[in-house]
Amino acid sequence: MSHKALMGVVVISIALNLLFAGLIGGHLLREGQHDPHPLAWAFKDVPQSMRHKVRPMLREHSREVMQARRDVRRSERALRKLIESETLARDELEAGLAKMRRSTADYHELVHKVGIDVLLSLDADERMKAAPYLFRQPSRQRGGADARP
Repeated sequence: MSHKALMGVVVISIALNLLFAGLIGGHLLREGQHDPHPLAWAFKDVPQSMRHKVRPMLREHSREVMQARRDVRRSERALRKLIESETLARDELEAGLAKMRRSTADYHELVHKVGIDVLLSLDADERMKAAPYLFRQPSRQRGGADARP
């Protein structure tokens, strides 16, 4: 093997080792951090004591909410793909929009159902603090987990 080829192999080996070290290091650093629970955005500005009180309820519904959120994203991606299609037909577009409306409505219904359960578990003062955050949609300005351009 020539000197240039050997140097190329060494450089590639070092690059791959640095890449893997970065991936492993990032994973280890992130180990202590968990993804925010679904609906965590609704409680980010409420007192810590109230968040501790409602966290078990949010966890109880987290899988359902995450699945509903995934369904919304899936329907949005499918609609985008459909719109980008060279052969877009009216009936396909109507069906894609209907599917997106259904998935979005299902997500909102579920979030509101969980919100009702949470609000009923709080006293009147706590409800007044939580209500404005619970029933609004996450947005880019508020830094919601679902924020999209």
